[in-house]
Amino acid sequence: MSNLPRPLSDRQMAFLLAMLVAVMPFSVDAYLPALPQIAQDLRADIHYIEKSLGSFILGVAFGQLLGGSLADIKGRKNLAVAGLTVYMLGSAGLVLVQTAPQLLLLRVVQAVGAGMASVVVGAVVRDNYQGREAAQMFALIGIIMMAAPSLAPMIGAGLQTLGGWRLVFVFLLAYAALVCALLVRFLPKHKTAEPFTRDILRVVLARYRNVLATRPALGFLCFQAASFSSMLVFLTESPFVYMQLYGLTPHQYAWAFAGNIGMMALFNRTTAWRLRRGSPPESILLTGIAVQLSANTALAAMTWGGALPSAAGLLACAMVSVGTQGFVVANTQALFMEFFRENGGSANALLLATASLAGAGAALLATTLHNGTAQVMGGMMLACTVSGLALLSLLSPQVWRRG
Repeated sequence: MSNLPRPLSDRQMAFLLAMLVAVMPFSVDAYLPALPQIAQDLRADIHYIEKSLGSFILGVAFGQLLGGSLADIKGRKNLAVAGLTVYMLGSAGLVLVQTAPQLLLLRVVQAVGAGMASVVVGAVVRDNYQGREAAQMFALIGIIMMAAPSLAPMIGAGLQTLGGWRLVFVFLLAYAALVCALLVRFLPKHKTAEPFTRDILRVVLARYRNVLATRPALGFLCFQAASFSSMLVFLTESPFVYMQLYGLTPHQYAWAFAGNIGMMALFNRTTAWRLRRGSPPESILLTGIAVQLSANTALAAMTWGGALPSAAGLLACAMVSVGTQGFVVANTQALFMEFFRENGGSANALLLATASLAGAGAALLATTLHNGTAQVMGGMMLACTVSGLALLSLLSPQVWRRG
Protein backbone atom coordinates (compact mmCIF):
# COMPACT_ATOMS: atom_id res chain seq x y z
CA MET A 1 0.00 0.00 0.00
CA SER A 2 1.29 3.52 -0.85
CA ASN A 3 2.26 5.82 2.02
CA LEU A 4 1.78 8.93 -0.07
CA PRO A 5 -0.81 11.38 1.28
CA ARG A 6 -4.12 11.52 -0.54
CA PRO A 7 -4.74 14.63 -2.64
CA LEU A 8 -6.27 17.37 -0.54
CA SER A 9 -9.49 19.13 -1.47
CA ASP A 10 -9.40 22.90 -1.93
CA ARG A 11 -10.84 23.43 1.55
CA GLN A 12 -8.42 20.97 3.14
CA MET A 13 -5.49 22.61 1.40
CA ALA A 14 -6.71 26.04 2.49
CA PHE A 15 -7.06 24.85 6.08
CA LEU A 16 -3.55 23.37 6.14
CA LEU A 17 -1.99 26.47 4.58
CA ALA A 18 -3.99 28.71 6.91
CA MET A 19 -2.56 26.83 9.90
CA LEU A 20 0.92 27.47 8.54
CA VAL A 21 0.24 31.16 7.90
CA ALA A 22 -1.24 31.45 11.40
CA VAL A 23 2.20 30.85 12.93
CA MET A 24 2.89 34.51 12.14
CA PRO A 25 -0.13 36.17 13.83
CA PHE A 26 0.18 33.85 16.81
CA SER A 27 3.85 34.84 17.14
CA VAL A 28 3.09 38.55 16.92
CA ASP A 29 -0.25 38.93 18.68
CA ALA A 30 -0.16 36.38 21.51
CA TYR A 31 2.55 38.17 23.47
CA LEU A 32 1.28 41.74 23.03
CA PRO A 33 -0.86 41.76 26.23
CA ALA A 34 2.19 40.53 28.17
CA LEU A 35 4.60 43.28 27.05
CA PRO A 36 4.33 45.32 30.29
CA GLN A 37 4.93 42.17 32.38
CA ILE A 38 7.86 41.07 30.21
CA ALA A 39 9.44 44.50 30.59
CA GLN A 40 8.99 44.36 34.35
CA ASP A 41 10.37 40.83 34.75
CA LEU A 42 13.37 41.47 32.51
CA ARG A 43 13.95 44.89 34.15
CA ALA A 44 13.80 46.76 30.86
CA ASP A 45 11.93 49.78 29.51
CA ILE A 46 8.71 48.78 27.77
CA HIS A 47 9.73 50.67 24.61
CA TYR A 48 12.89 48.52 24.43
CA ILE A 49 10.75 45.39 24.73
CA GLU A 50 8.45 46.79 22.02
CA LYS A 51 11.45 46.63 19.69
CA SER A 52 11.13 42.85 19.83
CA LEU A 53 8.19 43.25 17.44
CA GLY A 54 10.34 45.12 14.92
CA SER A 55 13.20 42.65 15.36
CA PHE A 56 10.78 39.77 14.79
CA ILE A 57 9.48 41.24 11.54
CA LEU A 58 13.06 41.95 10.42
CA GLY A 59 13.95 38.31 11.04
CA VAL A 60 10.86 37.22 9.13
CA ALA A 61 12.02 39.23 6.10
CA PHE A 62 15.42 37.52 6.15
CA GLY A 63 13.76 34.11 6.46
CA GLN A 64 11.42 34.88 3.57
CA LEU A 65 14.25 35.96 1.27
CA LEU A 66 16.29 32.93 2.25
CA GLY A 67 13.41 30.51 1.90
CA GLY A 68 11.79 31.87 -1.26
CA SER A 69 14.36 30.84 -3.82
CA LEU A 70 15.32 27.75 -1.84
CA ALA A 71 11.67 26.67 -2.07
CA ASP A 72 12.01 26.81 -5.87
CA ILE A 73 15.14 24.63 -5.62
CA LYS A 74 14.52 22.32 -2.67
CA GLY A 75 10.72 22.15 -2.79
CA ARG A 76 7.94 23.81 -0.79
CA LYS A 77 7.44 21.03 1.75
CA ASN A 78 11.12 20.64 2.62
CA LEU A 79 11.53 24.38 3.27
CA ALA A 80 8.37 24.60 5.37
CA VAL A 81 9.52 21.77 7.64
CA ALA A 82 13.05 23.20 7.91
CA GLY A 83 11.68 26.63 8.77
CA LEU A 84 9.38 25.30 11.47
CA THR A 85 12.33 23.42 12.99
CA VAL A 86 14.29 26.66 13.30
CA TYR A 87 11.18 28.35 14.71
CA MET A 88 10.81 25.69 17.39
CA LEU A 89 14.44 26.08 18.46
CA GLY A 90 13.93 29.83 18.87
CA SER A 91 10.69 29.29 20.79
CA ALA A 92 12.39 26.87 23.17
CA GLY A 93 15.06 29.48 23.87
CA LEU A 94 12.44 32.16 24.54
CA VAL A 95 10.87 30.01 27.25
CA LEU A 96 14.16 30.27 29.16
CA VAL A 97 15.21 33.84 28.26
CA GLN A 98 16.72 35.92 31.09
CA THR A 99 17.53 39.35 29.62
CA ALA A 100 15.96 41.81 27.18
CA PRO A 101 18.82 41.53 24.62
CA GLN A 102 18.39 37.75 24.68
CA LEU A 103 14.68 38.27 24.01
CA LEU A 104 15.40 40.37 20.92
CA LEU A 105 18.00 37.91 19.61
CA LEU A 106 15.84 34.82 20.09
CA ARG A 107 12.85 36.56 18.55
CA VAL A 108 14.99 37.03 15.43
CA VAL A 109 15.88 33.31 15.40
CA GLN A 110 12.22 32.42 15.84
CA ALA A 111 11.29 34.87 13.08
CA VAL A 112 13.78 33.51 10.54
CA GLY A 113 12.17 30.10 10.87
CA ALA A 114 8.66 31.57 10.62
CA GLY A 115 9.63 33.45 7.47
CA MET A 116 11.16 30.38 5.83
CA ALA A 117 8.05 28.32 6.58
CA SER A 118 5.32 30.81 5.74
CA VAL A 119 6.85 32.00 2.46
CA VAL A 120 5.93 28.73 0.74
CA VAL A 121 2.18 29.36 1.09
CA GLY A 122 1.89 31.82 -1.80
CA ALA A 123 4.05 29.59 -4.00
CA VAL A 124 1.88 26.54 -3.24
CA VAL A 125 -1.20 28.52 -4.27
CA ARG A 126 0.58 29.77 -7.40
CA ASP A 127 1.55 26.18 -8.29
CA ASN A 128 -2.10 25.08 -8.30
CA TYR A 129 -4.32 28.13 -9.03
CA GLN A 130 -4.35 31.15 -11.33
CA GLY A 131 -6.14 34.48 -11.71
CA ARG A 132 -9.47 34.80 -9.91
CA GLU A 133 -9.14 31.22 -8.59
CA ALA A 134 -5.87 32.18 -6.91
CA ALA A 135 -7.47 35.27 -5.37
CA GLN A 136 -10.35 33.11 -4.13
CA MET A 137 -7.89 30.64 -2.60
CA PHE A 138 -5.98 33.43 -0.85
CA ALA A 139 -9.27 34.82 0.42
CA LEU A 140 -10.36 31.38 1.67
CA ILE A 141 -7.05 30.95 3.50
CA GLY A 142 -7.57 34.40 4.99
CA ILE A 143 -11.09 33.58 6.17
CA ILE A 144 -9.97 30.35 7.86
CA MET A 145 -6.93 31.88 9.56
CA MET A 146 -8.88 34.85 10.96
CA ALA A 147 -9.32 32.83 14.13
CA ALA A 148 -5.60 33.11 14.88
CA PRO A 149 -5.17 36.89 15.24
CA SER A 150 -8.53 37.23 16.99
CA LEU A 151 -7.79 34.48 19.50
CA ALA A 152 -4.06 35.12 19.93
CA PRO A 153 -4.27 38.10 22.33
CA MET A 154 -6.93 36.32 24.37
CA ILE A 155 -4.84 33.17 24.52
CA GLY A 156 -1.80 35.25 25.45
CA ALA A 157 -3.67 37.09 28.21
CA GLY A 158 -5.11 33.83 29.53
CA LEU A 159 -1.75 32.06 29.54
CA GLN A 160 -0.15 35.06 31.25
CA THR A 161 -2.76 34.88 34.00
CA LEU A 162 -2.45 31.10 34.26
CA GLY A 163 1.32 30.73 34.38
CA GLY A 164 3.11 33.90 33.35
CA TRP A 165 4.31 35.23 30.02
CA ARG A 166 6.77 32.35 29.45
CA LEU A 167 3.78 30.07 28.97
CA VAL A 168 2.97 32.05 25.79
CA PHE A 169 6.19 30.81 24.20
CA VAL A 170 5.47 27.25 25.37
CA PHE A 171 2.19 27.53 23.45
CA LEU A 172 3.98 28.80 20.33
CA LEU A 173 6.43 25.89 20.52
CA ALA A 174 3.60 23.34 20.80
CA TYR A 175 1.60 24.93 17.97
CA ALA A 176 4.59 24.88 15.61
CA ALA A 177 5.22 21.22 16.43
CA LEU A 178 1.60 20.39 15.56
CA VAL A 179 1.73 22.26 12.24
CA CYS A 180 5.06 20.64 11.36
CA ALA A 181 3.62 17.17 11.96
CA LEU A 182 0.59 17.93 9.77
CA LEU A 183 2.76 19.25 6.94
CA VAL A 184 4.96 16.16 7.01
CA ARG A 185 1.88 13.95 6.83
CA PHE A 186 -0.42 15.77 4.43
CA LEU A 187 1.31 18.44 2.27
CA PRO A 188 2.13 16.94 -1.13
CA LYS A 189 5.65 17.41 -2.45
CA HIS A 190 5.96 20.06 -5.15
CA LYS A 191 9.17 18.62 -6.62
CA THR A 192 12.22 16.52 -5.91
CA ALA A 193 14.88 18.57 -4.18
CA GLU A 194 17.70 19.72 -6.46
CA PRO A 195 21.29 19.51 -5.20
CA PHE A 196 23.13 22.68 -4.23
CA THR A 197 25.64 23.85 -6.81
CA ARG A 198 28.59 26.23 -6.73
CA ASP A 199 26.63 28.96 -8.44
CA ILE A 200 23.64 28.76 -6.07
CA LEU A 201 24.04 32.38 -4.99
CA ARG A 202 24.10 33.57 -8.61
CA VAL A 203 20.97 31.55 -9.38
CA VAL A 204 19.14 32.94 -6.35
CA LEU A 205 20.09 36.55 -7.13
CA ALA A 206 19.13 36.09 -10.79
CA ARG A 207 15.65 34.97 -9.75
CA TYR A 208 15.17 38.08 -7.61
CA ARG A 209 16.52 40.34 -10.36
CA ASN A 210 13.97 38.90 -12.78
CA VAL A 211 11.18 39.68 -10.35
CA LEU A 212 12.38 43.24 -9.73
CA ALA A 213 12.66 43.84 -13.47
CA THR A 214 8.90 43.28 -13.89
CA ARG A 215 7.86 46.89 -13.32
CA PRO A 216 4.05 46.52 -13.75
CA ALA A 217 4.00 44.10 -10.82
CA LEU A 218 5.96 46.30 -8.42
CA GLY A 219 3.13 48.68 -7.56
CA PHE A 220 1.23 45.81 -5.92
CA LEU A 221 4.36 44.86 -3.99
CA CYS A 222 4.77 48.45 -2.78
CA PHE A 223 1.18 48.94 -1.69
CA GLN A 224 1.08 45.65 0.21
CA ALA A 225 4.28 46.73 1.99
CA ALA A 226 2.83 50.15 2.82
CA SER A 227 -0.46 48.70 4.04
CA PHE A 228 1.35 46.15 6.19
CA SER A 229 3.52 48.94 7.60
CA SER A 230 0.41 50.85 8.64
CA MET A 231 -0.79 47.80 10.55
CA LEU A 232 2.65 47.24 12.14
CA VAL A 233 2.69 50.82 13.42
CA PHE A 234 -0.65 50.09 15.06
CA LEU A 235 0.60 46.83 16.57
CA THR A 236 3.70 48.55 17.94
CA GLU A 237 1.96 51.54 19.48
CA SER A 238 -1.41 50.08 20.48
CA PRO A 239 -0.25 48.35 23.70
CA PHE A 240 0.96 51.73 25.00
CA VAL A 241 -1.98 53.73 23.64
CA TYR A 242 -4.68 51.32 24.80
CA MET A 243 -3.23 50.15 28.13
CA GLN A 244 -1.25 53.21 29.23
CA LEU A 245 -3.18 56.18 27.81
CA TYR A 246 -6.68 54.68 28.05
CA GLY A 247 -6.09 52.35 31.00
CA LEU A 248 -7.30 49.10 29.44
CA THR A 249 -6.38 45.86 31.21
CA PRO A 250 -4.63 43.09 29.23
CA HIS A 251 -7.94 41.25 28.85
CA GLN A 252 -9.73 44.43 27.72
CA TYR A 253 -6.91 45.04 25.25
CA ALA A 254 -7.40 41.52 23.90
CA TRP A 255 -11.12 42.19 23.32
CA ALA A 256 -10.38 45.53 21.66
CA PHE A 257 -7.83 43.80 19.46
CA ALA A 258 -10.40 41.16 18.52
CA GLY A 259 -12.55 43.95 17.06
CA ASN A 260 -9.79 44.66 14.53
CA ILE A 261 -9.78 41.03 13.47
CA GLY A 262 -13.55 40.92 13.30
CA MET A 263 -13.49 43.83 10.88
CA MET A 264 -10.73 42.15 8.89
CA ALA A 265 -12.82 38.97 8.68
CA LEU A 266 -15.84 40.98 7.48
CA PHE A 267 -13.80 42.63 4.73
CA ASN A 268 -12.21 39.30 3.82
CA ARG A 269 -15.62 37.69 3.45
CA THR A 270 -16.70 40.67 1.32
CA THR A 271 -13.66 40.08 -0.89
CA ALA A 272 -14.54 36.41 -1.33
CA TRP A 273 -18.20 37.26 -2.08
CA ARG A 274 -17.26 39.85 -4.70
CA LEU A 275 -14.76 37.50 -6.36
CA ARG A 276 -17.42 34.80 -6.63
CA ARG A 277 -19.71 37.35 -8.31
CA GLY A 278 -17.05 38.14 -10.90
CA SER A 279 -15.57 41.39 -9.60
CA PRO A 280 -11.95 41.83 -10.74
CA PRO A 281 -9.30 41.86 -7.99
CA GLU A 282 -8.28 45.37 -9.05
CA SER A 283 -11.73 46.75 -8.21
CA ILE A 284 -11.75 45.17 -4.76
CA LEU A 285 -8.23 46.42 -4.06
CA LEU A 286 -9.22 50.00 -4.91
CA THR A 287 -12.16 49.71 -2.52
CA GLY A 288 -9.77 48.68 0.23
CA ILE A 289 -7.42 51.55 -0.52
CA ALA A 290 -10.25 54.10 -0.33
CA VAL A 291 -11.49 52.72 2.99
CA GLN A 292 -7.99 52.54 4.52
CA LEU A 293 -7.14 56.08 3.39
CA SER A 294 -10.37 57.42 4.90
CA ALA A 295 -9.86 55.61 8.22
CA ASN A 296 -6.23 56.66 8.58
CA THR A 297 -7.03 60.27 7.66
CA ALA A 298 -9.68 60.37 10.39
CA LEU A 299 -7.33 58.69 12.87
CA ALA A 300 -4.55 61.20 12.16
CA ALA A 301 -6.97 64.13 12.49
CA MET A 302 -8.20 62.89 15.86
CA THR A 303 -4.77 62.17 17.34
CA TRP A 304 -3.31 65.48 16.17
CA GLY A 305 -6.31 67.49 17.33
CA GLY A 306 -4.75 68.46 20.66
CA ALA A 307 -6.80 66.66 23.31
CA LEU A 308 -6.80 62.89 23.73
CA PRO A 309 -9.54 61.62 21.38
CA SER A 310 -12.45 59.59 22.64
CA ALA A 311 -11.66 55.92 23.06
CA ALA A 312 -14.66 54.90 20.95
CA GLY A 313 -13.65 57.06 18.00
CA LEU A 314 -10.01 55.99 18.06
CA LEU A 315 -10.88 52.30 18.38
CA ALA A 316 -13.41 52.50 15.53
CA CYS A 317 -10.94 54.11 13.12
CA ALA A 318 -8.21 51.64 14.08
CA MET A 319 -10.57 48.70 13.56
CA VAL A 320 -11.53 49.86 10.07
CA SER A 321 -7.90 50.62 9.12
CA VAL A 322 -6.53 47.27 10.27
CA GLY A 323 -9.58 45.53 8.84
CA THR A 324 -8.78 46.69 5.32
CA GLN A 325 -6.08 44.02 5.22
CA GLY A 326 -9.06 41.81 4.30
CA PHE A 327 -9.45 43.84 1.10
CA VAL A 328 -5.77 44.35 0.36
CA VAL A 329 -3.73 41.20 1.00
CA ALA A 330 -5.49 38.56 -1.11
CA ASN A 331 -5.84 40.90 -4.09
CA THR A 332 -2.35 42.43 -4.08
CA GLN A 333 -0.89 38.95 -3.71
CA ALA A 334 -2.95 37.50 -6.57
CA LEU A 335 -2.31 40.48 -8.87
CA PHE A 336 1.42 40.41 -8.14
CA MET A 337 1.82 36.65 -8.54
CA GLU A 338 0.03 36.70 -11.93
CA PHE A 339 3.29 37.93 -13.46
CA PHE A 340 5.45 35.02 -12.26
CA ARG A 341 4.81 31.52 -13.58
CA GLU A 342 8.35 30.13 -13.29
CA ASN A 343 9.73 31.92 -10.21
CA GLY A 344 6.71 31.69 -7.94
CA GLY A 345 8.71 30.99 -4.79
CA SER A 346 11.14 33.84 -5.37
CA ALA A 347 8.35 36.26 -6.32
CA ASN A 348 6.28 35.43 -3.26
CA ALA A 349 9.35 35.68 -1.04
CA LEU A 350 10.17 39.13 -2.37
CA LEU A 351 6.57 40.26 -1.95
CA LEU A 352 6.42 39.13 1.67
CA ALA A 353 9.96 40.14 2.57
CA THR A 354 9.45 43.65 1.21
CA ALA A 355 6.34 43.98 3.38
CA SER A 356 8.24 42.61 6.38
CA LEU A 357 11.21 44.94 5.89
CA ALA A 358 8.98 47.95 5.41
CA GLY A 359 6.87 46.95 8.42
CA ALA A 360 9.93 46.38 10.60
CA GLY A 361 11.31 49.77 9.61
CA ALA A 362 8.00 51.48 10.34
CA ALA A 363 7.69 49.71 13.70
CA LEU A 364 11.22 50.65 14.76
CA LEU A 365 10.68 54.23 13.58
CA ALA A 366 7.48 54.40 15.64
CA THR A 367 9.38 53.37 18.78
CA THR A 368 12.05 55.97 18.01
CA LEU A 369 9.53 58.77 17.46
CA HIS A 370 7.40 57.75 20.44
CA ASN A 371 6.47 60.88 22.42
CA GLY A 372 3.99 59.59 24.98
CA THR A 373 0.92 60.43 22.87
CA ALA A 374 -1.16 58.73 20.17
CA GLN A 375 0.10 61.17 17.52
CA VAL A 376 2.88 58.92 16.24
CA MET A 377 0.43 56.08 15.64
CA GLY A 378 -2.10 58.23 13.75
CA GLY A 379 0.41 60.22 11.72
CA MET A 380 2.55 57.28 10.66
CA MET A 381 -0.40 55.09 9.69
CA LEU A 382 -1.65 57.81 7.33
CA ALA A 383 1.85 58.38 5.91
CA CYS A 384 2.17 54.67 5.11
CA THR A 385 -1.10 54.55 3.17
CA VAL A 386 -0.39 57.73 1.20
CA SER A 387 3.10 56.61 0.19
CA GLY A 388 1.80 53.19 -0.87
CA LEU A 389 -0.94 54.73 -2.99
CA ALA A 390 1.58 56.99 -4.72
CA LEU A 391 3.88 54.08 -5.57
CA LEU A 392 0.98 51.92 -6.79
CA SER A 393 -0.14 54.69 -9.15
CA LEU A 394 3.40 55.27 -10.43
CA LEU A 395 4.47 51.66 -10.98
CA SER A 396 1.20 49.84 -11.76
CA PRO A 397 -1.14 52.38 -13.35
CA GLN A 398 -3.05 49.54 -15.05
CA VAL A 399 -4.87 48.99 -11.76
CA TRP A 400 -6.95 52.12 -12.43
CA ARG A 401 -7.95 50.99 -15.93
CA ARG A 402 -8.94 47.47 -14.86
CA GLY A 403 -10.55 48.54 -11.58
